Amino acid sequence: MNTRLRSMLTALLCGFIAGLVCFAFYLLRGRIFSRGPLDESAVASAMEGNEYPSAAAETAVAKAVSLIGRVHYFWGGKYDKPGECPEWGSPREVTSAGNSTTGTVRPFGLDCSGFVTWAYVQAGVSPAEIGSGTWNQWFASAEIEKSELRPGDLAFANSYPGSSWNHVGICVGFLRGKPVFAHCTSTYDNVVVTYADGVFSYFRRPFAPQNGGE
Repeated sequence: MNTRLRSMLTALLCGFIAGLVCFAFYLLRGRIFSRGPLDESAVASAMEGNEYPSAAAETAVAKAVSLIGRVHYFWGGKYDKPGECPEWGSPREVTSAGNSTTGTVRPFGLDCSGFVTWAYVQAGVSPAEIGSGTWNQWFASAEIEKSELRPGDLAFANSYPGSSWNHVGICVGFLRGKPVFAHCTSTYDNVVVTYADGVFSYFRRPFAPQNGGE
């Protein structure tokens, strides 16, 4: 084998090995930073021994986790009355504009902000106080640092103003020192609890529970 051919084969082998290393890193990075929903035992552990900013926040968290795996994601889905909606799970046309599911028939449920509103309404907070829609919920809350999070605080994917899309969830506790959030998401077509990784970047505390809402 001449020197030139040997050099070419060596270069190809090195490139192949480098590609394998990069691919392995990509898979590992995905596993670390794209953790899926927590199971029931992990959620229970995350909720142990937490301090809440108010009685309303404590109730809202309990109600939020009560819907895990039970309510489908439905674009524009709202229910701002005490108790569970009797029509959840029933086929309904998506009439709200702006989503790929608009005009289709799907099991009725909640969207992300509808989930937050519902949880706080169960705690005695009015829909007007907590807000309907991510825009109103953003402005019905105060900015906090991630390190200041307590159960009942809200987490957003994007900030307002300046964003045309957002996603919101509720902090329900801490697991291994990291906050975890309940949210109704189209990704899993249900209510799940996850870490903030790749989902939430902005954190806020609702005004309403601080003003009463017992």
